[in-house]
Amino acid sequence: MSTRNLFMVASPLQFLNAIEAKKTFQTNGNILVLMLNSNDNILDANQKMQLLNEKDWDEVIIYDLGKIIKYKRIFQQVKLIKSLKKYNYNYIFSGEFGVMNQALLASLISKEIYLLDDGTATIFLYDKINDNYLSKLPFYKKARYLRYKLFGLKYKINNNINFFTIYNIQSTKNIKVIKHSFSYLKSHNLNNCKKNNFIYILGQNIVETNYINENTYIKYIKSIISYYNNKKIIYIPHRSESTKKLNSLISDNFILQPSSGPIEMKFISESIYPAVVISFFSSSLFSLEKIFHESLIQSIKINYDNVISRKEVLLKCYEFLDQTNVSNLKID
Repeated sequence: MSTRNLFMVASPLQFLNAIEAKKTFQTNGNILVLMLNSNDNILDANQKMQLLNEKDWDEVIIYDLGKIIKYKRIFQQVKLIKSLKKYNYNYIFSGEFGVMNQALLASLISKEIYLLDDGTATIFLYDKINDNYLSKLPFYKKARYLRYKLFGLKYKINNNINFFTIYNIQSTKNIKVIKHSFSYLKSHNLNNCKKNNFIYILGQNIVETNYINENTYIKYIKSIISYYNNKKIIYIPHRSESTKKLNSLISDNFILQPSSGPIEMKFISESIYPAVVISFFSSSLFSLEKIFHESLIQSIKINYDNVISRKEVLLKCYEFLDQTNVSNLKID
């Protein structure tokens, strides 16, 4: 049986990390499984497709949930996993660790498994795996895993789960951590980037996900505008964010500029070396700090009195941001 390497990605950021992993590990015989859900988020699907150059991969499999009737998805998942069983794998890289991905990782024969960064979710997933949370699942949750056994597949992963990451997490007895700083991306793309004097705000969907309310969010954005008085500010919305709340702020010095791809690639494709980038706790702060060393990357720490829910997530993200060169923008 011939040997391959498998990369599974379900978001633009995961895709960037997969490209970096392919170069770091210098793999050959690479299969890319690109997970889409074109019905739910057309922009997200388009961003992933823009990163795809089929010549960079030995085989590309497009798996679009948007084209599969919901009750048939389990059958399509099983079909995909069984089609991949025709190979053994040196490395499997996965940007997701959901139920289907775990069944895939358990059912395929591989030497090493690595999880790719999926934003700050990586930090929390590392803690869960380190705590062996799968063994502690109640039966009603295990049922979702057990159904794969009906199709002759496995769900218990025997390999160690390792990480290929930009985050400051540490190797343990059972977890290998390979850290990177987007070396390939930088070495092949930064030469043509030129500095500008604009202020970039990276929007987050933290109103939509109920971290804070809309009025609080607008107050923070107004404070940034005031802090950088008379500077041109470009606001780049999160792909899952509604921008209606910002309409009253639009002016000659405050413009909305949606991105058709990951913010890291937007700057590179437009030959921009940003002067200042600001957000709250976006995962892009971590990656941009690695890529653009000469930029001022700033984080706004939300007052915890303003937080509606998921305060523990904020605390963890800010804890990890404090371990980077991202600075704290102190505003009223």
